[in-house]
Amino acid sequence: MAKARKSLSNTPAVLIAVTLIVGFIAGRATAPGYGGADPVAVGPAPSGDVYQEKKLDLPVSPSKGPGDAPVVIYEISDFQCPFCSRVTGTVDKIAQTWPNDVRVVFKHNALSFHKDARLAAIASMAAAKQGHYWKYHDQLFANQKALKKEDLLKYARDLTLDMDAFEKDLEDPMIGRKVDSDQAAAVKIGATGTPAFFVNGVNLSGAKPFEEFKAEIEKQLVKAKELEGKGVARDQIARQLTAQSGPKAADFIKYIIDEEPAPKVPKAPPKKAKKEDTKTVWKVPVDLSKEYPKGPKHAPVTIVEFSDFECPFCSKVGPTYKKIMEEYGDQVRVFFKQNPLSFHKNARPAAAACLAAGAQGKFWEMHDVLFDNQKALTRPDLERYAAEMGLNMKKFNKALDKNTYEEQIAADQELSELVEARGTPNHFINGRKLNGAKPFEEFKTIIDEELKKSAKRIEGGTKLEDLYDAIIKNGKLFNPLDPAVKQIARAAGDASKGKLEARIQIAEFSDFECPYCSRVGGPLKQLQAKYPNDIAVSFKQFP
Repeated sequence: MAKARKSLSNTPAVLIAVTLIVGFIAGRATAPGYGGADPVAVGPAPSGDVYQEKKLDLPVSPSKGPGDAPVVIYEISDFQCPFCSRVTGTVDKIAQTWPNDVRVVFKHNALSFHKDARLAAIASMAAAKQGHYWKYHDQLFANQKALKKEDLLKYARDLTLDMDAFEKDLEDPMIGRKVDSDQAAAVKIGATGTPAFFVNGVNLSGAKPFEEFKAEIEKQLVKAKELEGKGVARDQIARQLTAQSGPKAADFIKYIIDEEPAPKVPKAPPKKAKKEDTKTVWKVPVDLSKEYPKGPKHAPVTIVEFSDFECPFCSKVGPTYKKIMEEYGDQVRVFFKQNPLSFHKNARPAAAACLAAGAQGKFWEMHDVLFDNQKALTRPDLERYAAEMGLNMKKFNKALDKNTYEEQIAADQELSELVEARGTPNHFINGRKLNGAKPFEEFKTIIDEELKKSAKRIEGGTKLEDLYDAIIKNGKLFNPLDPAVKQIARAAGDASKGKLEARIQIAEFSDFECPYCSRVGGPLKQLQAKYPNDIAVSFKQFP
């Protein structure tokens, strides 16, 4: 039988004929072409596929491996998900390692926040209809940042597909329903993240390494051999093992294997934007001995900006600040604090370069040049800008080589944490926070209010040079030992580790089925091992 099966696998025309006959016996013919003519994708028409065809009148889920495989892996995935693309090599290795015993079935879960994922899924099914699902699948994962319609058409042309048929299938409502049905089924069994894998119903969430799949597959093969020894037909083994996989097995068989209609995934209502708190005054000190205000040395309104030279949003606020200075003149001064984000590799050297230029009286000149050239912030670029503005290059390079300003940059970043300005840009207008690249009008509203307040303080006897310190004297700072923070951290009851009086309290809101949540366990253990007296961790359920 194995030789006969192999022979059919290499003959697409014969496969289609067999599929049609099986479909006719079940009550009607199956859609030709689904299941694919890719060499790795074909095999005898699986009984589950006939079930799917009959139940929903939808295309069969693409698969590779023999239809009577005792181990069936259902992959629930999203073509725009970066974690999904990482596991394609693992899936290929599985297919190569167990060519006669493992079948892989692909299910779509095009997540709503991946705006190109649904059309990519539909395109993949259109390619499947012409027998090229897996080749097209590989193209999509290899080009995740190029999944617009014109890109999808290009990949189809590269595979020499019938373009008239392909474009028509992109608009086929049946294929769209198939993609949506897959997602509804995934949600029904709780597989809301991607990728999710089920090995005979046993969940392996996330982009797991080959070794983890291998361990589970080998367990399933041992069980399969036992069932085969008891006389269970080979093509029924995977289904029986899935039925024994756990409390959700019945739903898995119903919605994933048999593809009975699952409740449609309701579109989440748009979330109401949380109203920004611009009233609280935060304690954001400035230091004229090492910071360089734009505008007068002292002013009724002080704006402190936390920013990153490589952040595209930070550069967008430049024209707003220019308009502020033009409109308010010496009534406003602006301080710039450094918050180079870790994933912007050139932001920290750029911050140091700006401070080094400031030591030579060119802080704002360098600031403007750096934002004008955000994609050119390497060390040679920084040196070129410094030379062009006539800086003493010996002093400039020495400051960068010796990390002269590392302590100041770190202090700015520590302050950004204390005033909860972790992203960029963040602005504090006399201590009142305004987050993001906001338009001039939002700055103006707060500035006008603060000018009136400052005028009253000055009339009451506060000197201009003491004004800002008086405004922020009782300003807010984040305190990890604040009773409210401790209450959040300790509300988990016994689900906590560490001392109540620990300086840092971490409250983890997590979900046991979330693949991203599982990755943080190791780092948290390492932190607690390194700082046993300083860190406490509490776990809160957030399914």
